[in-house]
Amino acid sequence: MKRHALWLAVPALLLAGSAAHAAKKDATKVTCEEFAAQSPEGQARLTAFLDGYSKRGKKIEDIGTIDVQRQLDVLVVSCTKDPKATLWDKIKAHMPGGKKKVDPKMTCEQFLALGSSEQPEVAYWLDGFSRKENVAAAGEVDLERDMAVLVQECKPAPKESLWKRIKAKL
Repeated sequence: MKRHALWLAVPALLLAGSAAHAAKKDATKVTCEEFAAQSPEGQARLTAFLDGYSKRGKKIEDIGTIDVQRQLDVLVVSCTKDPKATLWDKIKAHMPGGKKKVDPKMTCEQFLALGSSEQPEVAYWLDGFSRKENVAAAGEVDLERDMAVLVQECKPAPKESLWKRIKAKL
C-alpha cells in the first residue's frame, strides 16, 4: 500500500514542479504575440514588472509615482501589428499610462488599501525595480505569484515601508 502511494506521489510532485517552472518567463524576451495571448491580469503584471525593471539601479527615493490600472489597449494593438517584436522593445519606446498613480514608497497600510487589481501591479513593479543589472536571470518573472503572501507580510506592520517589508520576498 505504501509503495502504491509513493508511485502516485512522485509523478504528482514532478508535475507540480514543472507547472511552477512554466509560470516563470524572461519578461525582456516575451514577444508581442505572447503578450497578446496573456490574460489581462498577465498583461498588467508583465507591463508593471518591465516598468519597474526599466528603473532598476535608481534609488527608490528618486522615483516619482508609478502608474497602475494601465491602459494596455494601445500596447496590445501595437503588438498585434508587430507580433515578433519583444514587449520590452515596445515598452522602452512607449510605456502606456495608467488611470491612477501611486507612490512606490508607500507604507504597508497604503498597499493594503489598494484594490486587488492594483496590488499585483505595485508588487510586480517593485519586483522589476529590485532586479540587479547584468545578472543572468534579471528579467525572469513568476507570473503566478500569490499576492496573499505579500498581503500577509504587510498586515503585522501597517506603518512600515512596503519596500522594506517585502523586498526580501520578491
